[in-house]
Amino acid sequence: MARIIHFLLLLILIFGVECKFKSLYCTLYDKDYGEFTICKLKAISRTVNSITMHYKQISVVDKVMMRVEILKRANGWRPFLYDISVDMCDFLVKRNNPIMNIAFSLVKPYLNSNYSCPLKPNETLFCDNLTWDLDKFRVRFPFETGEYALRFSLFFHKVLKLTINGSAEYSNYREY
Repeated sequence: MARIIHFLLLLILIFGVECKFKSLYCTLYDKDYGEFTICKLKAISRTVNSITMHYKQISVVDKVMMRVEILKRANGWRPFLYDISVDMCDFLVKRNNPIMNIAFSLVKPYLNSNYSCPLKPNETLFCDNLTWDLDKFRVRFPFETGEYALRFSLFFHKVLKLTINGSAEYSNYREY
């Protein structure tokens, strides 16, 4: 079984594949909590684009629940593979969730360096020029051709404060 999976991964690496961000929406539900100063997609080329987000924290936050969901478009958006909720402060200190740890390691080079709890007022969290390195992602997370979305939500005292929704289209031109 492992040999078959390795062979399939090798075939995927050989054939032409592409992943492009399609949309990005940053929604803030409580203006006293924080603000998004930048939330945009930037075209680098016809097939590559990047994400830039800047978030400024307004109030002190010490206990935040983070929820990450991956969805797939199939007659509407449907849950796909991962729906994870973790305490953000515990995760930043202990790195206690293996799936979130892998995902964080893929995104970490694009984030500002020091995230710590509690989040302090006027602290700016940013993600600059995040481009998708499909090879690194595909090796760790199995998925097929299609359109996928990621929903990132933060809850403070079980009240939804912000969401970041984005979608990407993954194409394998050899399949068509």
